[in-house]
Amino acid sequence: MWEKHPDTCAVVVDPFNEKVYEFRRSMLINQISRDADKIAKSFDALHSADLEKMSALFAHCSAILTSGLFRADREEDKLRKACAELLSNALNSMVGAAYMLRGGFVLQPGPVVRSAIETMAVALHLMQFPEDFQKYQEHKFESPRAVSSAKRVFPPFGHIYGLLSREFTHIGTLHKQFTPIREYTGDEESLQLNIQFLTAGIWMCYVSCELVFLDGVAEPRYWRELPEQVEGKTAYSYEPSDEERTWMADFLGLDNPVFGGGD
Repeated sequence: MWEKHPDTCAVVVDPFNEKVYEFRRSMLINQISRDADKIAKSFDALHSADLEKMSALFAHCSAILTSGLFRADREEDKLRKACAELLSNALNSMVGAAYMLRGGFVLQPGPVVRSAIETMAVALHLMQFPEDFQKYQEHKFESPRAVSSAKRVFPPFGHIYGLLSREFTHIGTLHKQFTPIREYTGDEESLQLNIQFLTAGIWMCYVSCELVFLDGVAEPRYWRELPEQVEGKTAYSYEPSDEERTWMADFLGLDNPVFGGGD
């Protein structure tokens, strides 16, 4: 005999399957605490190694950012300080996306990763076109513009940003199906896709930090500053070595969407 729980605020009866569904006041709290802990354990069982490799690159990226910020403070370099703010927030967004995915959310991390990529793109744009810094400070700079200029120097930007926009920010494939918040089994394509986006996003954070603080990187892995070609602009060349490209393929996986737009 079914008895109503004192915390129950609604009941739905399914007469066809002869089931009763209770909806309790603690439903939201349970999802983000009790249920999330169980889901996180299932995630760790499947992808702890992926998190570890992402975390290692995240740490290197944070070190470049912190060192660069100290130097920008000493030199009163307002442009690079602003870029440091942007990149720090992008890194925090990547942490947020990873946290959501680990808690069972497969649809929600995508827009956060996309936001992080747009944030990185603004930093890359300002480094190439410092004359836009005043507009940025006055809140008159339109950040989506930066994606176009960023992808010219760093091709993966446009492809990943577009894919995230189509599939996550706008109504994409995952929006057209139920995405229940439950323990992972390892068979979820959406989980693997999100792992790829997280890996790509953290890697792109590293590449962006290296460019912004290139002067302080002893052995750059991706960038070379070119002689000034146009007054007021700084030109950079994305030039990973063959050895670095091999590392990228191993770290990202050759099936990672980042390679869909060229490398």
